[in-house]
Amino acid sequence: MVLMGALLAASSLSACRINAAAADGALAATAADAKSLLVTNSNGGVEIVKDPSATTMQVSANIRCVAESKEAAEARVKATKLVAERDADGRVRVQVIFPPRPPEVVHVQVGWTGSQDSASLVIRAAQLDGIEVSTSNGSITSGAFAGAAKLRSSNGSIQVDGHAGSLDLETSNGSITAVRVGTPVVADTSNGRIEVSLADGAAGDVKLDTSNGRV
Repeated sequence: MVLMGALLAASSLSACRINAAAADGALAATAADAKSLLVTNSNGGVEIVKDPSATTMQVSANIRCVAESKEAAEARVKATKLVAERDADGRVRVQVIFPPRPPEVVHVQVGWTGSQDSASLVIRAAQLDGIEVSTSNGSITSGAFAGAAKLRSSNGSIQVDGHAGSLDLETSNGSITAVRVGTPVVADTSNGRIEVSLADGAAGDVKLDTSNGRV
């Protein structure tokens, strides 16, 4: 009887996760006088686009929220916030903040936490002198900006084109491509190829490391 009860409970929990519903939404924000950028994204890709016509930093987020019902998922979308805050030094912090999940849902639906929610970010700016991006699950792409760039993904590719500054690139599972870039360059992936080409006149240290892939 104990074994049968455990099997039924496990089956019920599995069914809760299988029957989970999702809802999509879109958010937008702007930040004036942006000098540099800090992006923290828990689940989803980040694209940073150089747009000479942009008079302000423009941030858009396509979000998806998961819940036990369609209505609950839509309510989570409405409660989600896109933050684009500029500090006194001109650094803009970008983050999508999802509403907390009710404790009873987290407790009952084992392994089904806020990480099921996701956000794909697109950021447009004319100039940036310094970029830092961290995402737990998604690709990162960045255009021809300047300053130190530190890009981190737990699971996804990293692509940089024309960056004029130091690069520190790391992903646990994905390829790294950096073309027409300055130095120094550090690129590290656990599983994927690495391709780097330097800009004309670039002279500095280049350190490339992959556990499984071509360089």
